[in-house]
Amino acid sequence: MPEVKRIQTLDLNDLRDLIAESRQEGFHFLQRLTDDFVQGHNRFDRLGEALFGLYNNQTLIGIGGLNLDPYRDDDWIGRVRHLYIARQWRRCGLGKLLMRAILDEARKQFHLLTLRTDTQDAAAFYEALGFQRAAPDTNDSHFISLEGE
Repeated sequence: MPEVKRIQTLDLNDLRDLIAESRQEGFHFLQRLTDDFVQGHNRFDRLGEALFGLYNNQTLIGIGGLNLDPYRDDDWIGRVRHLYIARQWRRCGLGKLLMRAILDEARKQFHLLTLRTDTQDAAAFYEALGFQRAAPDTNDSHFISLEGE
């Protein structure tokens, strides 16, 4: 059974296949995650932040992160970043497993969690986890309150 692990050091070799697959689907955010990590722009190492990998044995099959929301000046608002599950591993509960780790970590620091997605499938996924649609013309497509949970 695949398991979620916190990533401290990003191994670019681990991400190679996921980046290639995500590009084929028209997504460029995994390359951006890698570039930002290597250049030191986003290492998921500030208060409340974390990067998680979903592994099947030693193979990285999914990734997702948690940052302070860069669009708000509020240390109580986090943002889900760069969530991606390899195509062959989708629709079997692993995205939910990865998001559970992100949400558990977020509850330690944040009162509100935001994200942005532009696909209907991803929107439906997040809404099934309790996220609500955000107002149009914002930097968010969805949010969830973590207060009172």
